[in-house]
Amino acid sequence: MPAGKIVFYTGIMDIADNPDGIAAIMGHEVAHALADHGAQRMSLGIVQQAGGMITAEVSKNQEEHKRERIIMAYGIGTTVGGMLPFSRKHESEADKIGLELMTIAGYKPEEVPKLWARMKAQSKGKQPEFLSTHPVEDRRIANLKEWIPLAKALAGEIKTITYIN
Repeated sequence: MPAGKIVFYTGIMDIADNPDGIAAIMGHEVAHALADHGAQRMSLGIVQQAGGMITAEVSKNQEEHKRERIIMAYGIGTTVGGMLPFSRKHESEADKIGLELMTIAGYKPEEVPKLWARMKAQSKGKQPEFLSTHPVEDRRIANLKEWIPLAKALAGEIKTITYIN
């Protein structure tokens, strides 16, 4: 949110189910902020818009129906081939960083795949992953299970750091 605020709606509390689930959601959202995903998406959107203006200008002498198809193809191609994969990459990155943050903070990382299983049970309708801003739940759950040992190792390393005054 603007001004660096992190918000999630109370409707997700039932899915969170417990403090570890809340920590998973908050860790994920904090990770987006730490990784500056919002600014990156805005930058990519500006590039996409500039490309759209260039496409419109270059195609201005085409017959109208052909020009419309060119502009439509540009929009679909850059969204499906650029914007959506970029967004899914951000979501996966936020999943990993959020898992690490919550584990370092002392929450149970094993709860995160369970949270996504509950999210999957609540989801209405499926669309192909290539048309989505988020990875499919099964991929997220598999990735998170794979990353749990890494998050635990990182948390252990951080807790063993000795500070010298």
